[in-house]
Amino acid sequence: MDRPAAGRHPLQTLVRTRRGFVVFDPRIVDGTHYSIDDHGTLVHDRVPAGATLGVVVAAGVAGATFVGDGWWRLAWLGVGLLAGAVLAALLLGVVHLVDSPERRYRKLTGSRRFSRSVTDTTDPSTWRLCVLGSRVAESRAWRSGLIDPDRLLGPLLWSGLSEGPGSERDRAVRDTLTELAEVATELDATGPVPALRTVPGGAGAADGTLDRVVVLRARADALRDRLLRCA
Repeated sequence: MDRPAAGRHPLQTLVRTRRGFVVFDPRIVDGTHYSIDDHGTLVHDRVPAGATLGVVVAAGVAGATFVGDGWWRLAWLGVGLLAGAVLAALLLGVVHLVDSPERRYRKLTGSRRFSRSVTDTTDPSTWRLCVLGSRVAESRAWRSGLIDPDRLLGPLLWSGLSEGPGSERDRAVRDTLTELAEVATELDATGPVPALRTVPGGAGAADGTLDRVVVLRARADALRDRLLRCA
């Protein structure tokens, strides 16, 4: 089985790792001030890294300026940076304690498990779901909203994984993702509909491409209803 390249993924709740994927239940971040970074970490959007770094640096500079003298300033700079790091950690801890997405998720679902790691050593059905989900999310058709305009890919993928391999929902999700991936691939391959040309055969070629796009869009619309039922 081919492994995905680790890094940023178009679907926030599907994080690529060196060994496979980490899949999140979208409800862990829906309606919160948190997002999922490309390392699979919950990050508070309102406490930027720059502010945290600013606290550390400010504490270090204050220690060196107001307390240290001569060579001691270097020592107090180090002490100030250490104190700033502690303050920043306390700040992040307080923010997370007050606005914990994990606690909110447990209250909402009654479960502590909001993510799952999937590797190529996991059962083939589960691995296949993640590969299909990744294939759809990376397509231009999905990123542009041409397919799945309701953005149900994340909930659909999680629902398939949460039921376990071999279940009826697992099969339904896999079939839906398979067809969605096929439509996305064909739409990407079609590209922009070419303009009509005055040369012989130009109009026919454009009409053929347009007809194909119409058929693919019709399939995508039909899949939208299936997504709404499965997600």
